[in-house]
Amino acid sequence: MAFLSTHSTRSWIFISMLLLALVAINTYISQATISKLTALHSEIALATNTVTALEEMHGNVLKAESGQRGYLLNQNEAYLKHYNDAVTNLQASLSHSQTQHSIVPAQARLISSLKTLIQTKVDELSATVRIAQKGDFARAVAIVNAGDGRENYAEIHRLFEEIKSNTNAIAAAQVTKLALITKESARNLSVFFATSLLLLIGLFFLAKLNIKNQRTRELEMEAQNDRLQLAVDERTKELSLFSDELSRSNRELEDFAFVASHDLQEPLRKIMAFGDRLETQAQNLSDKQRDYLYRMRGAASRMSRLISDLLEFSRISTRGKSFQTVALNEVLQDCVDDLNVLIEETDVVIDIAPLPSISADPTQMHQLLFNLLANAIKFSQTRSSPMVSISIKPVAQPASIEVEGLSNWVCIAVSDNGIGFDQEYAQKIFAPFQRLHSRQAFKGSGIGLAICRRIVERHNGEIAAISEIDKGAVFTVTLPINNYLISIKQ
Repeated sequence: MAFLSTHSTRSWIFISMLLLALVAINTYISQATISKLTALHSEIALATNTVTALEEMHGNVLKAESGQRGYLLNQNEAYLKHYNDAVTNLQASLSHSQTQHSIVPAQARLISSLKTLIQTKVDELSATVRIAQKGDFARAVAIVNAGDGRENYAEIHRLFEEIKSNTNAIAAAQVTKLALITKESARNLSVFFATSLLLLIGLFFLAKLNIKNQRTRELEMEAQNDRLQLAVDERTKELSLFSDELSRSNRELEDFAFVASHDLQEPLRKIMAFGDRLETQAQNLSDKQRDYLYRMRGAASRMSRLISDLLEFSRISTRGKSFQTVALNEVLQDCVDDLNVLIEETDVVIDIAPLPSISADPTQMHQLLFNLLANAIKFSQTRSSPMVSISIKPVAQPASIEVEGLSNWVCIAVSDNGIGFDQEYAQKIFAPFQRLHSRQAFKGSGIGLAICRRIVERHNGEIAAISEIDKGAVFTVTLPINNYLISIKQ
């Protein structure tokens, strides 16, 4: 499909360039033809004007000579009017530059010679008229009869006929040239018409091909849309099955929570109640029996705490509240108040930086900060100067978080100077019931950090730990301040 589109585009470009070239060539040929026709028109006009001017001059020569003879023979000054008019016209014609031009050099020389002869003839006529006007008509007639005037006119007549004949030959050549130019123009027009027709045919077939390609693309897009719709339908079915499975799992988890909170706790309460009754009669028991009793009551108490912690762990997603604006400083102060007794017992120093307000579940934020703070105090209490600090800094959205609608990320770090742990266990400690130390060394069910991880994941964040043995630990929680979506990782 991409090949067809590229091929069609190249065809359009080629035909467009060919059309532009054809228009440019036709424009050049038309301009050249117009120039030739203009030049030929000027030549024909020049030849025509030359013949007209020469005929007019020839007529004026005859008219002047006729007026001169009439005046000399009849001695009547009325003939002088025709003579003077003719001489005036001749002088005007002789001074006109057009009578001296021709496209043929030989013709131009003949016209120049003719002008010279006519000027001589005019001078001769003027001389005889002046003599006659002085009253010496006999002398003027004698000059006319001497024959020089007749020879001069004969030469003028001969040159005029020769120029006229040459002009006619030039005109014939120009007519032939005009026919050739006309034929060339017709041929050029035919070529232009033929090439234009071919281009139009090419454009027609190219447009037809484009329509066909467009239809092919539309059919392919429809097929792709059908495949996409089918994939969406299949994915929707999968999501529906996943949702049903998730709902089923949640129901099972709710059922488990109900059993854990009622059915499992009830036998433990009875065991602890019977243990309490036995303890009232501990003086009647042997040392070994009292040891068994204490162990039984301790195991039952631990079992109760484990069930309570597991129940709390299961309710992080199913019983979570809607997100709202939570002031972390106030939440952390509540946690400090709840841990006040432990803080006084361990004499730990807590340094808390100002924290922002974020969009979160307020109850779970209290659980998160309480567990992290309690964990830091617990593993720092063996130090001579236990210290816990809580700091914050802005960060970019982690690459592992691909949820949209989150912004203004911050990293909250809870640091302590406690016993620390080997970094290879940094992920293990967030699993439920995972302990790195014995119950005798440090109390706890081993589920607190697992709860922290579930809370952070529900808030579309991530939690991590960095530590070295005997060099303390740093727990970091990366969360968005603006959290418009509840994570699907539930």
